[in-house]
Amino acid sequence: MTTTTVDTNRNLVLDLFMRFSSGDIDAALQLLHPDFVSHNPMVPHDPAATTGRQAFADFFRTPAGETLLKAGPDIRRIITGDDLVAVHNRIGTPGGDVAAVDIFRVADGLIAEHWDVVQPVPAQPANPHGMF
Repeated sequence: MTTTTVDTNRNLVLDLFMRFSSGDIDAALQLLHPDFVSHNPMVPHDPAATTGRQAFADFFRTPAGETLLKAGPDIRRIITGDDLVAVHNRIGTPGGDVAAVDIFRVADGLIAEHWDVVQPVPAQPANPHGMF
């Protein structure tokens, strides 16, 4: 992949974050590949009943999804390579801050897959380094 492609993929993912943070779920869906797959175990998806894109959108219309949208992006790092983009971000929730790494795979100029790893930010970390 060229540097231009890596930059384009990075900007695509940033655009997704901005569209979701503005609350425009339908605009965010435009950036997802028709065969989009979310690997997040909290996103219910029955492939026989609905597309991955629709399941992802439906999740963001639930109370848990709305909490994430309201938190807005607090992106700390973006790592890009080939068709993958990873975003290290902080999410402020009513139950406390969480650290997340969202990983996206881009195909055909759209986001085709999503994985994420999320953990609470401890009030008293065991070291002085912090999570961010």
